[in-house]
Amino acid sequence: MKFGKGWIACIVLAAQVSVAQQQSAKGPTHLPAGNVAIDRLSKEGEEDRQNNKIDEAIAVYKKGVTLKPSWDEGWWFLGTLYYDLDQYTEGRDAFKHLTLITPDLSTAWAMLGLCEYQTRDYSTSLKHIRRAVQQGISGDQSISDVVHYHYAMLLTRNGEFEEAMKTLSLFAQRSLDVPEYVEAMGIASLRKPLLPTEVPPAEREMILDVGRALYDAAALKTAVAATELKAAVAKYDAEPNIHYVYGSFLLFSDVQAGLAELKKEIARTPSHVPALVTLASEYLKVQDYKAGLPYAESAVQADPMSFPAHAVLGRILCEGDIDAPRGVKELERAKALAPGSPQVHIALASAYAKAGRKEDAAKERQEFLRERKLADEANKAQ
Repeated sequence: MKFGKGWIACIVLAAQVSVAQQQSAKGPTHLPAGNVAIDRLSKEGEEDRQNNKIDEAIAVYKKGVTLKPSWDEGWWFLGTLYYDLDQYTEGRDAFKHLTLITPDLSTAWAMLGLCEYQTRDYSTSLKHIRRAVQQGISGDQSISDVVHYHYAMLLTRNGEFEEAMKTLSLFAQRSLDVPEYVEAMGIASLRKPLLPTEVPPAEREMILDVGRALYDAAALKTAVAATELKAAVAKYDAEPNIHYVYGSFLLFSDVQAGLAELKKEIARTPSHVPALVTLASEYLKVQDYKAGLPYAESAVQADPMSFPAHAVLGRILCEGDIDAPRGVKELERAKALAPGSPQVHIALASAYAKAGRKEDAAKERQEFLRERKLADEANKAQ
């Protein structure tokens, strides 16, 4: 699957169908009764587009949105035409107007974000594509795939590696063997905050090897992935994060081997927060609180802004009866850092209940149910 001009044309067409479907469900929003001028311009614009008279169509739609700034159809086609011409700044401005008119139209936010991606306004692009994904991308599957691919790349660049891998795993589960997806998986799994175009040439082979293994793992080709990862670790033994990747994979089949790999990562990088948190969490699972405590403490020291570090430390302190008051404070800190985490709310509810704070426990259980419902809805939207 190549992301070239042919792809852009398909995406624009799919997006147009999606918008038409959403507008049809809402009723006729773009042709107010008696607005003969806009009706005429709509027909002219459609005719020009059908005859591939792009410049004429742009002129028609520009005239229409000047005449009626709330004409959503005009802004939509103006934006998609600019996008198809690689005029992303103009496309961005058109889609920005469209989102003001139709804030519930996810494809408008998606196209705005894609334009911003092309203008290298990556932080704003992530914000708007995230909104589109959370609202749910309806319509043709092709636009959803492109939006989610860019979403994964932007998440990786922003350091949200786990969420990026989760997004890319959706492609693997559909057996979409696309080189760009495999590459993106490799970058995210090796925790490199880079876009594919920013990867140093010397690292590309490693990224593709690791990406292939993790992509196969996400596709539930477990035996194949195990062989590929073992070979990758032997080949890139000295590379950062490689033992963390392998250790995390092994935890599903051989916990002790997985723990050993995670400890190799920490031996090389003592401040590796994900490895420290994973080790602490594994010891928490088997209620070996004393073994997990040093790793949780080290994780919080290495990154005081890591909510998983505070969360696992708080649980160990509370559930292990080591220092419950401090454990509650750690969980409260985790909640402050990630108020949308269902897991933090339920852990805090348990800690409050254990401390006899019934009202606080009940409140956190309600928050847990609310956040879990929102998370389930977001997963369905993807």
